[in-house]
Amino acid sequence: MAEKNKTPLVALVDGSNYIYRAFYALPLLTNSKGFPTNAIYGFTNMLLKLKRELQPDYIVVTFDLKGPTTRHGEFEDYKATRKPMPDDLIPQVPFIKDVVRGFSICVLEKQGIEADDLIGTITVLANEKGWRTAIISGDKDLMQLVGENVTMIDTMRDKTYDAAAVKEKFGVGPDKVVEILGLMGDTSDNIPGVPGIGPKTAQRLIEEYGSVEEVIKNSENLRNVKLRESFRQYAEQARLSRQLANIRKDVEIDFDIRDAAVRVPDKEVLSKLFSEFEFSSLLQEIKQDKAKPAKEYKQILDRKSLDELVSHLKKSHEISLEVIFEKNPPTDLVGIALSEGKDAFYIPIGHTNVLEQLPVKEVFSALAPVLSSPGIKKYVYDLKTTLVSLDGFEVQSGEDLLLAAYLLNPAKNSYNLDEVVWEYLHERIPAPNDVAGGKGKTYPLALVPLDKMTGYAGQRADAIDELAPVITAQLKKIDAIELFRKVEMPLLHVLSEMEKKGVLVDTSLLQQMSADLTQLLSISEEKIHRLAGEKFNINSPKQLQNILFEKLKLPSGKKTKEGYSTDVDVLTDLARSHELPAEILAYRSLTKLKSTYVDALPALINPKTGRIHTSYNQTVTATGRLSSSNPNLQNIPIRTLEGKRIRQAFIADPDCFLISADYSQIELRVLAHLSEDKALIDAFASDEDIHTRTASDVFGVFPQMVNADMRRQAKVINFGILYGMSAFGLAKELGVSMKIAQEYIEGYFQRYKKIRIYLDGILEGARRDGFVCTLLNRRRYLPELKNKIPSVRQFAERMAINTPIQGTAADLIKVAMVNIANLFLKKKLSARLIMQVHDELVVEAPAEEKEEIIALVKKEMEEVIKLKVPLKVEIAFGKNWDEAH
Repeated sequence: MAEKNKTPLVALVDGSNYIYRAFYALPLLTNSKGFPTNAIYGFTNMLLKLKRELQPDYIVVTFDLKGPTTRHGEFEDYKATRKPMPDDLIPQVPFIKDVVRGFSICVLEKQGIEADDLIGTITVLANEKGWRTAIISGDKDLMQLVGENVTMIDTMRDKTYDAAAVKEKFGVGPDKVVEILGLMGDTSDNIPGVPGIGPKTAQRLIEEYGSVEEVIKNSENLRNVKLRESFRQYAEQARLSRQLANIRKDVEIDFDIRDAAVRVPDKEVLSKLFSEFEFSSLLQEIKQDKAKPAKEYKQILDRKSLDELVSHLKKSHEISLEVIFEKNPPTDLVGIALSEGKDAFYIPIGHTNVLEQLPVKEVFSALAPVLSSPGIKKYVYDLKTTLVSLDGFEVQSGEDLLLAAYLLNPAKNSYNLDEVVWEYLHERIPAPNDVAGGKGKTYPLALVPLDKMTGYAGQRADAIDELAPVITAQLKKIDAIELFRKVEMPLLHVLSEMEKKGVLVDTSLLQQMSADLTQLLSISEEKIHRLAGEKFNINSPKQLQNILFEKLKLPSGKKTKEGYSTDVDVLTDLARSHELPAEILAYRSLTKLKSTYVDALPALINPKTGRIHTSYNQTVTATGRLSSSNPNLQNIPIRTLEGKRIRQAFIADPDCFLISADYSQIELRVLAHLSEDKALIDAFASDEDIHTRTASDVFGVFPQMVNADMRRQAKVINFGILYGMSAFGLAKELGVSMKIAQEYIEGYFQRYKKIRIYLDGILEGARRDGFVCTLLNRRRYLPELKNKIPSVRQFAERMAINTPIQGTAADLIKVAMVNIANLFLKKKLSARLIMQVHDELVVEAPAEEKEEIIALVKKEMEEVIKLKVPLKVEIAFGKNWDEAH
């Protein structure tokens, strides 16, 4: 192996050049707050690559500062043709410099002096010491500095220029590059050169005469008449161009090259920056050494140790709890870690390779006085799943930091504990894959060796303990602590009880329905083949494209990598002119119902309870709405016959009824309250059909003259306004022209004037503050409002309009759920909430409690919060979910 050159190497980075190159090399990237990050990310990776591959002894990154330079004094139009810095790049520049400093790399910049001249000056300083210099840039001007100990590296093109490579590019050596540029000019810097002279002519002239000055002196001897005339007219311009292209090597700078020695990066600074910009891969790269020093965690393996632990914990004011369970199902417990700051403990209860461990029930029975004590605060991460896993054991005075992290930034895709700890504490803790596999291979946590699991669980419990005060302070800062403690935390307990209770399902009905759907799909398939004129694989996009666009010559829409799209939007448009796309949509709908619900529901039944235990997700939607999974109840069709039959499969216990309570037009009522529009308030106050009222106002007819189609269109308009729908979107939805759609919107706002004022105000406030809030102060950040990409910005505008309305509706039903569940317990009723879907609550109640529950639920939902309009709840009961509608 070749010995490393011991002569010190100085890396001089043309920072200004690389900022632009990094920006344009990557697509526009943003973090979850919408802040642009592509240039920061690209520049950072370049620095890491430079350090890794070059291993320099000294590094300097130079930047141009805003404002005129010495060259502007020589030539007013210097760089005049350069476009302004892109808006999405401007805010990234200061952070790029912060990243450079975070790497403990010297940043050099001087007002009025260009980065090139700083590089030229430092190159001379390095040469005087006999050191090697590597100039990191893609700027051809800097090739004039290349010499015996100086190279230029274009990392973007992976090209290194020594003297031979420069000569290959320009046809002359590095010392003559400035002469070439003086003649041919440089369009990037608006250096004019001599008109009519390009690279080849410039090379020939410099090869023959050696310099710009000598070419000018001998210009009358040039055989080319046009060239002679050019030099007569532009001799001074040639001299000026050479002067502008010449890099200075004598700039006065307060700089000691020894200060540029490579140093250890400031990982604290880099951690904060990379966390803010959500550079997970870069975080991973620097966090290898960031893990906290190993700490000894105590294992609790016998009853004596457990009793001592309980006695110790009873004296604590607060503890942190991390229950380790298999991902699926969470009832498969592995162990429990507890931390109270100084000490942390791990109790194995489900390890398959540990002989000495206590039984689950014995452990939790012993811990029960601590877990249920209201005087000891418990911090947990994902308390709802923890409660489900504990199966009956209470955790009182618990605070879920997962919920808190969600409220601080509800738009994130992931809230894994290790990621949140890194974001707020800049500390590394192990993720599940770190102890149970990785690289796509995982194995059960119960198989992890005890010592390894003890460290894993203990670190996580400690991290929760450290995270609690930090994240609580952030909640208080955005005034969300009341929402957290009075709405989301109580709701968490309600949801965990709903999940544990589950709902009964009629499997025989589902089996019959599966057979019926199989028959319907067969009929639909035959019809599709008949309409297509041939048999083909309906589920093959390529074959479907061929039928629709090649054979039937239907108009093709948006194109994807695989060809023309056949998604639902495209097929819906095509269905207006041909029967086949409509039938394909129906076929797809039936297929999805069969696979997602009819055939899947029986497999979700818990064999121990005979019920389906849906998971309710509290930290998924950015608006605050709940979602559900296994199964996803929200996606069961409401109006179709098949959707009704699926609902019929959700049944009550033999001696019970299902009671369905559904808010009527809650989002429009919230809009009336928030906008304070008198016309809308009056319509709800007089209990009018709001869609009929809107149709009457928009179409200019008496309410009694409104037909079904007019009401349907008015309904689309009403809800379109809620979702910030444009005239284009409304036209598409209603199948009318843009002009008519715009007239509908104008007619709507003419009638409901204060709604427009309210919506304009919401947008103005969102652009100013960067976020919107619900009535209960749930916050959603919308940095995309400042995005330069119209489609991204317009989406954010729609979210700014919709979130306060939809989010407030979500807040109301959450508060109602908490109140109702508390009343059931207070009154010692047997009824229980078992499902929540959109604006609907479903209760399972014994027959003898039915009337009381109907009255109680209706009252609590309608009186949950006093609005300027009455809240209305439609409530019914039945032996199955469909009957209860």
